[in-house]
Amino acid sequence: MTEQNRKYITKEIGKLLSEIWRIKGLSEQEYGPQHPITKKLVIMHADKQALLQEK
Repeated sequence: MTEQNRKYITKEIGKLLSEIWRIKGLSEQEYGPQHPITKKLVIMHADKQALLQEK
């Protein structure tokens, strides 16, 4: 994988993290922090952060 591809992928994962975190906040407001949707969004966010740490 080229360095340019790595940078692009990292940038896109960063965008995805931001969107997941934004939606999680909305979910917390609507359903609360213990709702399954909110919990799943937190897990998704952690998984994507792990992807960034793997490089």
